[in-house]
Amino acid sequence: MQQVLDTLFKLIPELSPKLRVVARLILDKPNCVATMSMRALAREAGVTPPTMIRMANRLGFERYVEFRRVFQDAVTHPDFDQKASLLQEAAILSGESAVIGELSEAVQTNVNTFYRHIDLESLSTAADLILNSSSTYIAASGALHWIASYMQYVGRMIVPHLRAPRASGSPLVEGFYPISKSDIVFGISVHPYARQTIEAIEYSISKEAKFIYLTDSRAAPLSSKAEVLLITSTKSPQFFPSMVSVVAAIEALTAIIAARGGSKSIAALSEIVEAKKKYNIYIENFQ
Repeated sequence: MQQVLDTLFKLIPELSPKLRVVARLILDKPNCVATMSMRALAREAGVTPPTMIRMANRLGFERYVEFRRVFQDAVTHPDFDQKASLLQEAAILSGESAVIGELSEAVQTNVNTFYRHIDLESLSTAADLILNSSSTYIAASGALHWIASYMQYVGRMIVPHLRAPRASGSPLVEGFYPISKSDIVFGISVHPYARQTIEAIEYSISKEAKFIYLTDSRAAPLSSKAEVLLITSTKSPQFFPSMVSVVAAIEALTAIIAARGGSKSIAALSEIVEAKKKYNIYIENFQ
């Protein structure tokens, strides 16, 4: 499915207006191709069924059913409990050392793949957008919110206008109400995609904020609306997606921001260093 979506993403500028509408719908909601009939999907896109067939043909499929099968085969994501059961079975059959070995291999593959295929142009564009924004709001919720907090804590040393609103008894989107078109929304979301994160991003886009997206797939919700798309894998035998490569991507982006921030970023960092020394934030000369 990913190869089909990548091809579709590249084809968008060459498509007719109607096919472009279909393409954006497929990129935003790839699971719908698997779960909805061709007629229902055409109705949602506002086109006729023959247009859906033309889209399948444009992507190299003779019949729409062959195109749909690719998506049906790809969207069967096991739930957390199913993955945990597989983990237990692996431990019983091969031992816990084998489980750790698989986990280590998956983590290394994710990180190595990110750095091997890193898109420096996208990272640089994202860095410049953040540096030049009035404010950058980081949208992440659930288990990913700590990553937003980490990005804010480290990033604010060089970019003081980073914000990481938190859903504390209220919808996450409430923290994004002040956002405007001079701001950036930096979304962090991986499968399974948290509803509160997507809603906060949608609201920010409606306020004309530019959108940078760190996610695990071009098929992620709203990926077609991103000014910059940063992709990293979270595959893991663990029952929850691995966050190691997500943190690696944020560290890479922060490094590029620091490299392009000039004297202004160095001055901001120097102020923080002095403040931390003044208030004795860290233990020095520990023996």
